[in-house]
Amino acid sequence: MLAEKYLADLGITVQQAKDFIIANIEKPEIIFKTASQYGVTTRMLGEITGYPRDAVQKYFPNTDMGKLLDMSKLVNSDLGLLEDLVAFNTREGVLSNASLRAVVKLKTDGYDQSFTSSNPDLQLKDSLYSSGELGVEHLDDIPATTDNIESLFYGSLINIFSALDASELNQIKAFPDNGNNEDFQALLLTVLSESPTTIAWNDSQLADLVANEAINILGKYWTNDLFGILDHSYLGLATA
Repeated sequence: MLAEKYLADLGITVQQAKDFIIANIEKPEIIFKTASQYGVTTRMLGEITGYPRDAVQKYFPNTDMGKLLDMSKLVNSDLGLLEDLVAFNTREGVLSNASLRAVVKLKTDGYDQSFTSSNPDLQLKDSLYSSGELGVEHLDDIPATTDNIESLFYGSLINIFSALDASELNQIKAFPDNGNNEDFQALLLTVLSESPTTIAWNDSQLADLVANEAINILGKYWTNDLFGILDHSYLGLATA
């Protein structure tokens, strides 16, 4: 459990955190202020209390409070078995970080800022990203550099599209904009959980898919204050 691991680094047990929340359950502003101070996210509050993430967000009187607690740099949902898709990019050629950057940066305003810390007072205090600060349990104490976040971003997108074949990608793209969110989430979770039987894309095709998705995420959805950089990827949407 991410919350248990993160709180342990702060010298706090899950039970102590739960007791604090119960004692202040009628004072959401105090819970918000304390959680923000220590970098405890809505996902972690959900793990501590047993409530789903959307219920935690709705608990706060100001909607922006719940969103502001989504402070993990990579992703703020529980990825479960999909967590292994989050990895550094070690590809070369058209799939290297440098090649993808050259394509995406031309079409993205504020590209460099996309990979900086969204909460520097917490995430850069020791020049490291902990698993809680990243939102991914199997990554811990990663040097807090923009290059590392960029590599994790592209590496994860490469793994996401490598898990899809053309038919599955077409199903995702054909899903209606006004369709049921739970059905869309179930579709993403299913196709990303299945191991591909064959390699669907060559390097050039894969690079185009990753670059276009990166432009979409960085240009349309991601803001420095509210979201982990993978929250609006297929991975984040599958587990939101």
